Amino acid sequence: MLRSFERERLPDPLGYFEAEGLRLFGRKSWRSTLCCFHQDSNPSLRVNVETGAYRCMACGAKGGDVLAFHRARHGLSFVQAARDLGAWGAA
Repeated sequence: MLRSFERERLPDPLGYFEAEGLRLFGRKSWRSTLCCFHQDSNPSLRVNVETGAYRCMACGAKGGDVLAFHRARHGLSFVQAARDLGAWGAA
């Protein structure tokens, strides 16, 4: 059985980041939080709650969607991260 990535099945970025335990500050699409990729005491991680993109202004961690964030945070392969997020389905 063939399997494929289904981007439209990725979770909503705002809900995903909150479920990951990030406390988001701000009200626009780009919000700030403590970076989970390094020891952070001043919110340096910026996340986009519409697209899932993220970038840390201190350590340089960055990615374009919640899949990239999930892979980086949990050290997963593309396929495993897509499975975890429910975006890997039958073709």
